[in-house]
Amino acid sequence: MEQDWFLQIIYSVIQENPNINLNEEEMNSIVSKVIKATLPESAALVLGTLKDSSMEMLEEHRLQRIEFEARLHRRWSKPINLLETLIVISSESGESCFKTCLVKATDEKNVVFDVLVKIHARACQISYEVLCLLRGGFADGAMTRWRTLHELSVLAIFISQNSNEVAKMYLEYEYIECYHEMLEYIRHAPRLGYEALTQEEIDEITELKNMLVTKYGSDYEKPYGWAKNVLPKKDRNFKGIEESIQLDHLRPYYKLACNFVHLGPKASNSSLGVIQKGKLLLAGASNYGLADPGQNTSLSLTQITTCLLNIYPSYERLIIAKVMMLLVNDICQSFSDVQDNIRHEELGVEC
Repeated sequence: MEQDWFLQIIYSVIQENPNINLNEEEMNSIVSKVIKATLPESAALVLGTLKDSSMEMLEEHRLQRIEFEARLHRRWSKPINLLETLIVISSESGESCFKTCLVKATDEKNVVFDVLVKIHARACQISYEVLCLLRGGFADGAMTRWRTLHELSVLAIFISQNSNEVAKMYLEYEYIECYHEMLEYIRHAPRLGYEALTQEEIDEITELKNMLVTKYGSDYEKPYGWAKNVLPKKDRNFKGIEESIQLDHLRPYYKLACNFVHLGPKASNSSLGVIQKGKLLLAGASNYGLADPGQNTSLSLTQITTCLLNIYPSYERLIIAKVMMLLVNDICQSFSDVQDNIRHEELGVEC
C-alpha cells in the first residue's frame, strides 16, 4: 500500500534514530499530533505557491480550451449556427408579439397571454444557455438545460389549451411556493448564520397563502394544486400534465436528461460526450454528443414560441411559426449528420 510522502518522512526520521524507542501506537500518536499541528501552515504555504504560479497554469489550460473550441466550431458550425438563428427568430418574434398585443391582452385581461410571455422569455434565455454549453462541448449540461425547456414547453401548451382561470391559478401559486420556501428558511437560517425573518414578514406570507387556500380550496397548496380544476388528483404532476397534452412521447429523452441532474449511478458511468459507453469517464468537454440537446432545444423552443404567436394569430405570426418548424427539420438533420460523421470516423461504422 502506497504511503503518504509526509508520513514516509516522519517514519524515516524515527527509524534513523535508534535512541527513539517507540511502539506502533506511540508512533501513530506522535504522527497524528505532528500532522494536526503542521497541516494549517503547510496548506497555507502550498496555496500561496499555487497562487503565485496559477496564471501560467491557467494560461496553458485556457489556450488548450480555445484550441478545442475552435476545432469544435469548425466541426459543428452549421447546426449550431442554425440553432442560433432559430433562437434569434424566436426572441425577436416574441418581443414583437408582446409589444403589438399587450394593449389588447390588457384590455381583455388575458392572463394566458401574460403567462406565455413569461414562459417564452425564460425559454429564450435557457436556449441561449444551451447554445453556450454546446459551443463549449458540454452535451450533458446542455441536455439538463433542455430538460427545463421541455418542462416549459409542456406548461406552455397546457396553459394555452386551458382557461384564464387556470393561468391565474398558476401565477398565484407563486405565493404557495413562497410560503414553503419561508418554512425552509426559518428551519435552516440559524445554522446558515442568516438573519431571522420578522414576525411581520412571516405573517404577511402566511396570510397570502391562507387567503389563496380559502379562495381555491385545501388542495391548492399541494404540489401542482394550480391544476386542480383541470386534472384529477392522481394526475396532478408533471407526467400527468405531459400526458394530458400528448407530449409524453418525449419522456425517454426527459428521463435521459434526468440522469445528469440527479444523483443516480447511470450518469457517473456514461455521458452523451462519450462514443463508446463505459470506455471512458468524461471529466470535461467533448466534441461528441451534441445532437440530442441541440435537436431537442430547437423543437421545444419552437413549441413554446408557437403557443405565444397563436394567442393572437396574424398572417405574419403564422408565417414565422411555419418558418421555425421548417428550420427545426434542417437543424435536426444537420446535428445528426455531424454526429454520424464523427461516429463513422472514430468507429468506422456507417450510421
